[in-house]
Amino acid sequence: MSAEITAPTLARLCQAAINVLVLLMFGLLVISAYHHFATTGSTRFLGILLVNLLFLGLFITRRAATAETDSLPLWLLAVAGTACPLLLRPSDGAGLMILGSIIQITGIVLIAGGLLSLRRSFAVVPGNRGIRDGGLYRMVRHPIYFSELVALLGAVLINPSVANWTIWLCECGLQYARARAEENFLSSDPIYRSYRERVPYRLIPGLI
Repeated sequence: MSAEITAPTLARLCQAAINVLVLLMFGLLVISAYHHFATTGSTRFLGILLVNLLFLGLFITRRAATAETDSLPLWLLAVAGTACPLLLRPSDGAGLMILGSIIQITGIVLIAGGLLSLRRSFAVVPGNRGIRDGGLYRMVRHPIYFSELVALLGAVLINPSVANWTIWLCECGLQYARARAEENFLSSDPIYRSYRERVPYRLIPGLI
């Protein structure tokens, strides 16, 4: 007689499956970046490769969470925010290659700075792996999300199309929703509440 699967067990199985999916997505990003770098020798693709390797390494070695959301919608939100950039495609439109490359490389450098500031507290879903307040986290509460949007904006300027602009706008909404969800989850931690008072802006200093 097979044992009935309880709701908590089902939730853990779903979370494990999503963790594997996220790991595969980071792996695909690394493979794609390596392929483009090997083909073009571009510094831009080298930066994308290195930052995705950093993402992958920090995801694998991340510190165990003292608390982590068990909300399936928030896990799916995290997957959607991570996967959305994979939908971008090269376009036939006349792109702003120089400007787009400068913006994309700036975003990549900022992502690396945010990841190195966060280190093993890196997480994909809302969780508490220690509150980090150094580096770029002294300026805004979610520097990695902002940096990703900058890098993707550069990619869209290089490959302009209605589909790519739509994907970028969707990613803006997803990352803002993720930022709010993380803050709501961490608001029970007095250390985080103190940090939030010291750093009032989520994404852009003086604006958002």
